Amino acid sequence: MHPITDYFPTALLVAASVVIPGETEKSIQEIEIENLDDLVAAQAFVDEGAENSPSEIVLTIRPGDYLLEESFHIARSNVRLEAEPGARFILADEANCPVVAIGTQNEWVDESDVIENISVSGLEIDGNKDYQSSELDTDRPWIRNNGIDARGVRNLKVRNVVAKNNRSGGLVISWKCSDVDVRDSLFSENYFDGVAYYDSIRVFTTNCVMRDNQFAGVSLDNRLLETYFSECLIESNGNVGVFARNTIDLYFDDCVIRDSADWAVFLAHDEKELGVHGTEIRHCLIEGNRGGIFMASVKAEQSSGTVVKHTRFIENGRDGRLDIETSGSAIESSQNAFGKDLALANEPVRNDPS
Repeated sequence: MHPITDYFPTALLVAASVVIPGETEKSIQEIEIENLDDLVAAQAFVDEGAENSPSEIVLTIRPGDYLLEESFHIARSNVRLEAEPGARFILADEANCPVVAIGTQNEWVDESDVIENISVSGLEIDGNKDYQSSELDTDRPWIRNNGIDARGVRNLKVRNVVAKNNRSGGLVISWKCSDVDVRDSLFSENYFDGVAYYDSIRVFTTNCVMRDNQFAGVSLDNRLLETYFSECLIESNGNVGVFARNTIDLYFDDCVIRDSADWAVFLAHDEKELGVHGTEIRHCLIEGNRGGIFMASVKAEQSSGTVVKHTRFIENGRDGRLDIETSGSAIESSQNAFGKDLALANEPVRNDPS
């Protein structure tokens, strides 16, 4: 008698085997979750050290509110969490931890800690930030109270997710994650950032909204490599739309950044003179921010290769600020439009995931 699998009614637990020609048999375990007790029991299947695990686990979350006293932690490879419309994870008062944690929760992440092939789709996350006493996990202060916190994950997919009201960030990708694909999601009303990406490579974000976060819509730092934002709306954030530092090969294409309380895009370097190298902003609309794009670095050794092309700037001149401004590091600017009327500018339509 298995202490976990026997917990589930037969209707909730389905095991299947799939054979692909030329490959070994692949075992898939499908678990249907209808209430909090089901979710707590399912944790054992996706946690570290799960015994007799199949090749892949699929968790289907039925509609309803799930009040979490601690993180739902995905710590093994090959897991799909698929939430049906109306399924919501809510962090309990004073939990002070991520709502969904993916990957190791150790302070340092080694290559042996890396997991892969994780997917989260359809889920709404509410971090209940007004009832958390700290941004930091009480027992592990290196872990922050994020909606989704991914550390050391290869091949991560985030689809059609809402992550709001978290005490730290909506979605945080860090510690050598790679090949991350984020699409059709909303990150809003978080205390710090909508999304924050650090120390990772090949993170792709498409058709997402980062709105009404208290500090940045997007925060990028700590040797982030090859990162792409396409068709995103970054709107009404309490400080900057985008903060970037210590990044290489950062691209924004066909994005709208509007109504930031400070700069639309703030580019900088850290105390080790590590700034932004190879940043391209193309085909974007920068509108109604306190200032447009600001380069805080002074010399090429700090930041270089910044390009702004085919981008439209409208009404970003509060307090004498400019649409494009630099402290010294070069910004290549060409074929941009300044002060064009919206009706004539053919503003791209955004598919708002909210």
